[in-house]
Amino acid sequence: MKTYVCGHRNPDVDSVTSAYALADLRRRTGMADVEAICAGRLPEKARWIFDHFGVRPVRAKRDVYVRVRHLIDEKVPMIDAEMSLVDALRRLEESGESSLPVRAGDGRFVGMLSPAKLLNLFLSRGDLTIPVSRAPLHNCAQVLVESDPVHDIRRAAIRNPHNHFPVVDESGRLLGTVLKRAFAEEPPFRMILVDHNETDQGIPGLEEVPVVEVVDHHRIAFAATKEPIRYTADVVGSTCTLVARMFRAAGERPCRETAGILISGIVSDTLLFQSPTTTDADRALCTWLEKICGESAESIMEGLSSVASPLASMTADQAIASDAKTYNEAGSKFMIAQIEESNMAVFHQHAADLSAAMDRAISANALDFFALMVTDPVRGASELLFRGLESVRRALPYRRGGAGTLLMPGVLSRKKQLLPEILSALS
Repeated sequence: MKTYVCGHRNPDVDSVTSAYALADLRRRTGMADVEAICAGRLPEKARWIFDHFGVRPVRAKRDVYVRVRHLIDEKVPMIDAEMSLVDALRRLEESGESSLPVRAGDGRFVGMLSPAKLLNLFLSRGDLTIPVSRAPLHNCAQVLVESDPVHDIRRAAIRNPHNHFPVVDESGRLLGTVLKRAFAEEPPFRMILVDHNETDQGIPGLEEVPVVEVVDHHRIAFAATKEPIRYTADVVGSTCTLVARMFRAAGERPCRETAGILISGIVSDTLLFQSPTTTDADRALCTWLEKICGESAESIMEGLSSVASPLASMTADQAIASDAKTYNEAGSKFMIAQIEESNMAVFHQHAADLSAAMDRAISANALDFFALMVTDPVRGASELLFRGLESVRRALPYRRGGAGTLLMPGVLSRKKQLLPEILSALS
């Protein structure tokens, strides 16, 4: 069974790099068919990391909804329209199925071969050597398109009197068959979550897929599971720190590339150990990884810092969504986004466009407010752009600065410093 390893939507570097490294570890320790994915657009800093270490970036996926193509039964054969009817009936008998889909020479679906539909032909002692295309076929009441989400069609398919559903692509080309029983079975893949544990923050479709493992360094707000799962959590500055510790606990030594990718996640999430979330474990495991990688944390951070800011390389809408998390707390729904920017003048120049994009996000997502935290890791400070619930903004302990922002000296962590203040303002 396929297993995806995935961080939160609007991913940051730690989310992507920890997914890559954990997938590597799980393959080493015997898990088959495991793949790291990125929940949406791959951040430019993450792209730099993969290029720097010469490895293929994780694949970006918009969602993990179960779709019709995932349910196709490879064991159910297809019949070519020009096959002789007698050979087709023999294949039907060998398959053990009550009907089989028929495809034309160009691959299009043309109907279902069913003995019941051929009854009159049998009674009239018709010629069974004729091609299937000349025989009466059953027109299936429900033809499925491969990209259809299963949750949209499950109820109608279960109520359908037929047990076989032909599947076609967008151009009508026959791809295979879905059997009715597939709609009642478990999804054909499962999930490992890194750097988050809340469904609302996960890749769309996560609610439909079994989660078998979580590796995270945030608060625990995970939903109940049907079966016991592996859960790794600790108070550290980076999920990559936890994954590095898991390598050591398993007696595995990451390769040079994976070690470098883990270092990248650690220095990015701890802002090269300046963030108040940094722990001794982050430093110690980074030192171990440096010996394997042959590169220092400082040099990797310097490379990451050379990547253009989202404010310069993205539209305002893309920038505020590049590392944004949604929260539902104290009866309010809100988003907090964070961007790294060493030149606050660039931020101030884009403040009006960013504010407009935040207003659009509030409307589109039915939010009460949106907070954008822009962090300068060199100065060790941040500024906050806030839109929405004015009572919350007034309750925050930050003084006003230029461009309508709030000044946050010494504040580097969204999780440990800003979120608690917002929750306090809501209480």
